[in-house]
Amino acid sequence: MTKRILPGGLPMIAAAALILLLTHSPTAAFGQLPGGGGSDPSSFNPALLQLFGGAKAFSGRVNLRVTDQGNKETMRTPMTLVYLENKVRVEVNLGDMVQATLPPQAIAMFKQAGMDQVTSILRPDRKQAIICFPAAKIYTQEGMSPSDLDAFNSTYDVKFQEIGNESLEGHPCTKCKFTVGSSSGKTMQGTVWRATDLKNFPVRIQVPAPDSTLEMTFKEIKTARPEAAQFEAPGGFKRFDNMEKLMTERMSSILGGGAPQPRK
Repeated sequence: MTKRILPGGLPMIAAAALILLLTHSPTAAFGQLPGGGGSDPSSFNPALLQLFGGAKAFSGRVNLRVTDQGNKETMRTPMTLVYLENKVRVEVNLGDMVQATLPPQAIAMFKQAGMDQVTSILRPDRKQAIICFPAAKIYTQEGMSPSDLDAFNSTYDVKFQEIGNESLEGHPCTKCKFTVGSSSGKTMQGTVWRATDLKNFPVRIQVPAPDSTLEMTFKEIKTARPEAAQFEAPGGFKRFDNMEKLMTERMSSILGGGAPQPRK
């Protein structure tokens, strides 16, 4: 991907790529983990969904952390994850994120543009990916990549090895090592804390990547079926054909002095 610089010296890629990472996949590690859609940073890793015990629907708040090889935290952010029958929705507020390499002015610029709140929706059934910015009332709707679709359509085999029992987030949990294998021959390994009072819902998942470790901890877990409307493109929002066009117009309005759409 070519690095383009916006007027004023702010690298567009620094913030634009971050939004893609936190929406289609909560972090770059999702795309890099074995069993995922590939190395594209916008890919999502459906192998992780195999740890939810075949649940057809759930939602919850997630604290996501990424640490480097020295166990130093490089990113931390809360998010909301909603799942319904292979459809995925992720909500992120960039203002809540702590990220070691993202310049503070990048967050400030996206907040000024009304783009600090990001919602991503993946619809493998329609081969579509939607990224919307509620404060600005704009969104993109594009086709999912072939590698992402292949990953969602793969057959998976999951194996657990119990290594202990712990209490986590108020839930009694069985701590297990896991291996997720896909029909494509890829595998993913890690550690999971399965809440015995929530039908083995994975309250915490830790997965090592080549240069980092990803950790997801769930809170406010709900197993009720979410509204199907949460997985549709928002009504009354302006649609763009792709993220490049959306970013170019929105950033140009800020840097060029144009007035962005007001928050409500």
